[in-house]
Amino acid sequence: MKATLLISALVLSLTLSSTASARSEVCKQTSEKDIAGLFDRWNASLQTGDPSKVVANYAPRSILLPTISNTPRLTAQEKLDYFVDFLKKKPVGSIDMRMIEIDCNSAFDAGLYTFKLGDGSTVKARYTFTYKWEGGKWLITSHQSSAMPEKE
Repeated sequence: MKATLLISALVLSLTLSSTASARSEVCKQTSEKDIAGLFDRWNASLQTGDPSKVVANYAPRSILLPTISNTPRLTAQEKLDYFVDFLKKKPVGSIDMRMIEIDCNSAFDAGLYTFKLGDGSTVKARYTFTYKWEGGKWLITSHQSSAMPEKE
């Protein structure tokens, strides 16, 4: 668990520091509402049941640290393999609380979310998404998700 959080912090730090060093770029105007909508886009792609539509939300150079796997997913194929299995659970996500931070062509959305699964069970988890404006759209550069350690 500590390793996952450390990796997430490192990825975020690298993402934000690389953005800070490239200030000659034109910054994409955005809002918290726009960034919040990126979760909705990702969640809607889950509802299609098509793992390739989910993976399309991720930048070519990105990392997925998923809730129900110990394996970091770096390539599109590794992410696809994860979502093939995850989508079988028919997940529908909802945000419980969040904090959004926006910088020049990057953004951070972290908080708590709940997934309702097709069998009626729920999974509460912590999440972090980092995004980068790339190729004319916002893409996920890192996504960390971990089940809540304490039972309610």
